[in-house]
Amino acid sequence: MKSKRNILVTLGWYDPRLMEGIGRYAREAGWHLEMRAMIEATIPENWRGDGMLANDTAVPRVARFVEAQAGLQPTVLIGSNHPPSVLPCVRGDNAAVGREAALHFMDRGYQHFAWHSVQRGLVEEERRSGYVGALAEAGHACHLLKWSPGRGRRTEDWSGVAAWLSRELGKLPKPLALFVLDDLLAIDAVQACLDAGLRVPEDVAVLGVANMELACECSRVPLSSIDENLTEIAYRAARLLDHLMDGGAAPEAPEIVPMKGLVVRRSTGIFAITDPALERAAGFMARNFHQSLSMEDVAKQAGISLRALHYTFQRELQRTPGQHLLRLRLDRARELVEGSTRKMGEVAVECGFLTLRNFHRAFVRAFGLPPAALRNRKKGAATGPASAAQPAARRAGKA
Repeated sequence: MKSKRNILVTLGWYDPRLMEGIGRYAREAGWHLEMRAMIEATIPENWRGDGMLANDTAVPRVARFVEAQAGLQPTVLIGSNHPPSVLPCVRGDNAAVGREAALHFMDRGYQHFAWHSVQRGLVEEERRSGYVGALAEAGHACHLLKWSPGRGRRTEDWSGVAAWLSRELGKLPKPLALFVLDDLLAIDAVQACLDAGLRVPEDVAVLGVANMELACECSRVPLSSIDENLTEIAYRAARLLDHLMDGGAAPEAPEIVPMKGLVVRRSTGIFAITDPALERAAGFMARNFHQSLSMEDVAKQAGISLRALHYTFQRELQRTPGQHLLRLRLDRARELVEGSTRKMGEVAVECGFLTLRNFHRAFVRAFGLPPAALRNRKKGAATGPASAAQPAARRAGKA
């Protein structure tokens, strides 16, 4: 029997999606994974094997080990949390993540924007630059809320960060769109808003990054988040390592993996509205979009004329009332398509579409592919697309 390649996984921080991606490739390739360094948070001194994957060399003990070990076997870095290095790397598109956050908030009509982080480094710089740059292109400024602990204080001082953030958020104009470096920090930001007496999302809409589903859904206000495609990043890193162990050349630049998309939850689940009549109209739509609504009904609930309703929507949100209603229906439809097993006919009815054909046509126009294809793509993320660079075991046949 051919011996399995022995691969070390050493992680400065743990996320189950990393192991999902690495593990998927390892099964395909027939690897043995040495995971004690990850599970026990230890550094395996004098380890010898065939290849190594590491995800956070910004952690000093991991950096020292990787530096000493990298010359002994092929090594691939995962993600962007690394000092400058000549080692091959596969990472996400942080700048695109920032731009997506800006587009999401602007699409919801926000005029006031903020960015919050407590860390420095490449991830922070790229996400912030993408966000601020996209806003600047549209003529918007952005308040930068960066925690500086000061002499004798630590960045891990959660209570200090929360108290400071509560004060700073209270000073900024509302409604405010707040983009935060990652999900865990964004959940803390939600709590800081509530501690300051600010409503989420009515006063401050909060958006994180990573889409850690358990954390996002168990937040005091369920958190909207951008999924940077961590499982696919890890899978491609393992694939690249296999290529290097086969004697392939290392790429000259890091491989950039496109983000997966934005998952809308309650923390950004409304539109930024300041006009009272528009607020009444939009609220009525949000509560009743699953029903057959006429714009006359909406105008009556808002207490304004039909002409005034159209004018107000165009002025505040740059869309017609009908377009806004369709957006509400499609947002809910996508949530049901990706997050449930309901039949498409049931989804169409629940979201207010009169016929399945109308639902299908509107969905394709909005998202670029049919609802069934989007659901299949979501499921496929767990197993991933077949790679052009086949794993070693598959190339070797059954021998």
